[in-house]
Amino acid sequence: MNFLNSRLYGWLLCLMALQAHAAEEILDEVQVNSQLEKETPTSVVRGYTAKRSATATKTDSSILETPQSISVITADQIEEQRAQSIQEVLRYSAGVVSDQYGLDSRSDSYAIRGMDATQYLNGLRQINTFYSETIRPDPYAMERIEVLRGPSSMLYGAGGVGGVVNLVSKRPQTETKREMSILLGNYQRKQLQADFTGPVADTDNLFYRLVLLGRDSESQVKYAGDERTLIAPSLTWKPSERTSVTLLAQYQRNDGRPTPQFLPWSGVLRPNPNGKIPFDTYLGDPGFDRYVSESIHLGWSLEHAFNDHLKLRQNARYTSSTNDYRSLYPDSFSANPYIDINQRVLNRYVDVSKTNSKTVNLDNHLEASFKTGDFSHTLLLGLDYGRFRQAKIAGYDDGTNNPIDVYDPVYAPVDTSGVMWSSSFSRLLQTGIYLQDQVRYKQWVLTAGVRRDEAKNEVQGMETQRDYATTERYGLTYVAENGWAPYISYAESFLPVAGTDRLGGMFKPQRGKQWELGVKYEPPGSRTRFTVAVFDIRDQNRQTPDPVNPNYSIQRGEVHSRGVELEATSSLTSHLNLIASYSYLDARYSKTNNPAESGNQVETIPKHLASAWAVQQFSLGDVQGFRAGLGVRYIGSSQDTYEQIKAPDVTLVDAMLGLDHGSWRYTLNASNLFDKEYVSTCISRGDCWLGPRRQVIASATYYW
Repeated sequence: MNFLNSRLYGWLLCLMALQAHAAEEILDEVQVNSQLEKETPTSVVRGYTAKRSATATKTDSSILETPQSISVITADQIEEQRAQSIQEVLRYSAGVVSDQYGLDSRSDSYAIRGMDATQYLNGLRQINTFYSETIRPDPYAMERIEVLRGPSSMLYGAGGVGGVVNLVSKRPQTETKREMSILLGNYQRKQLQADFTGPVADTDNLFYRLVLLGRDSESQVKYAGDERTLIAPSLTWKPSERTSVTLLAQYQRNDGRPTPQFLPWSGVLRPNPNGKIPFDTYLGDPGFDRYVSESIHLGWSLEHAFNDHLKLRQNARYTSSTNDYRSLYPDSFSANPYIDINQRVLNRYVDVSKTNSKTVNLDNHLEASFKTGDFSHTLLLGLDYGRFRQAKIAGYDDGTNNPIDVYDPVYAPVDTSGVMWSSSFSRLLQTGIYLQDQVRYKQWVLTAGVRRDEAKNEVQGMETQRDYATTERYGLTYVAENGWAPYISYAESFLPVAGTDRLGGMFKPQRGKQWELGVKYEPPGSRTRFTVAVFDIRDQNRQTPDPVNPNYSIQRGEVHSRGVELEATSSLTSHLNLIASYSYLDARYSKTNNPAESGNQVETIPKHLASAWAVQQFSLGDVQGFRAGLGVRYIGSSQDTYEQIKAPDVTLVDAMLGLDHGSWRYTLNASNLFDKEYVSTCISRGDCWLGPRRQVIASATYYW
């Protein structure tokens, strides 16, 4: 365990002992206030059903009135499911392929509506590249995680056509609350975490929060450990009723080895004369491999109301990240990659990189509320700016110097004599101005917006690439008095594409367009919401081989995704929470110059997804406070781009048992309860990605 992790464990244990002793003396004086503050887009939500969000509009808006499908995963749901990663949090969300590439310690993999999605933290873009840019977030630091489905460039600029996953950090609360937990689990998991919030020194305008976490664990793959240290302080200052400033900081370090082992088709889903490759096989080198990331976030969220009709908001964040990635991974990238006649031995590549990344994000907007006759307006005018810089030193060899026997791996000294080194520097800049109006007339709500962006991509040794894009979104919702809200919307996205065609012309951005038709239903007075949505998305200007020279690409490719989503979220009573969803995703390569993929389902995307999860509180005799939860997830089969191999469908069961007793909460969670071995996906280049095995976590939490 690293030094910071050890110190964090010590601090948490000392705090737990001292606070438990103090609580014994003052426990009789504790008072519980059942009154809940008005919900806001960043506030605590009791249960599973949030009513309001800012992700889809950047204003404090009713989800029922939003003309686009959106899900909110609350801290209560995260805690009851004991999710340990963002992709685990998303497992029960409609339209989301959450474990797209199975267990991967380097990053969270997911797709929305069969398309790439973009991840944000507090409304500011978090990820611009893969693996080495920033730390893998921990759900314990989040108050809620929101999924906005479909193109979202009108508000956020360049991004994936699938949608947005916005992580909302825990923030200071006005009431004093404290909790400390210890978690123990299989794979030798040991974890301590704590969350403290409340006024600073009995003031009425200064509030703090401190989130701490330390973890030491192995994983289902031999030698691939998982250590984490997280420290996230925040401070809110409210000098008046009209002004609020929240400072947000976070330090996080992840230390381990990469879990993906790039296992070949033969021995996983296809027969091999030597039998099945054990799923815990490590084909790298434990003495050489590592994946260590470290990130520091510093930022703020400011809101000032000039009067009852005009508000100014500013969100800003600076992120500095380092990544040390060393991997010896097998050459599984063909239908028959074995280099011996017995089909046991694979070559391995040496891949080494050290990356330093710095990101600055700034989003400013004015919100004006006014009326024109019978029409009420919420007008939003914004300007945002993002700058991402990355310096990288990398080394790579030809993959012939370090063979390994897949069925009897021996970790010999790694030969790095063939490694070729290079250094690179890149910078991405984006500036966008946007205008949105939410117009209300009786029971109708019209949402309309337009945005203009300039995106600049600078890569060392290449010509600077500038892209300009205008994106729009329009939506209309009818909100009936009985809780029904049918809607229709149109939205666009753009994503810059680096590189040139065979004539030297710069590639244009990919362009996404979506039509969505749906209905939401919230029974009046309840904390229940049902959503049904049908959608049609086209992702255009995708690269496809140039028929004149296949070594180059042209932008005539297209992916067409159509589907249906059903989702229900409910806190039926104070004793029952449940969620359920079903998705049908027909995502195909509709235009391509590669006949082998034409008309095929998009790689890694199953057509059918279904899930349901419920938690019931109950009593046994005179003992109250018991909780039991059960979840079922169905993941349909998926295939590679060329329909050569198919990953079978699978049904997984999750479960939870808990007891709330006094100031303590005891919980036992199990995901993939029956420990099914399954393949998340196999891709066309020749390798397979494995689904997460059974994970059992027992926890004890003390509240005061």
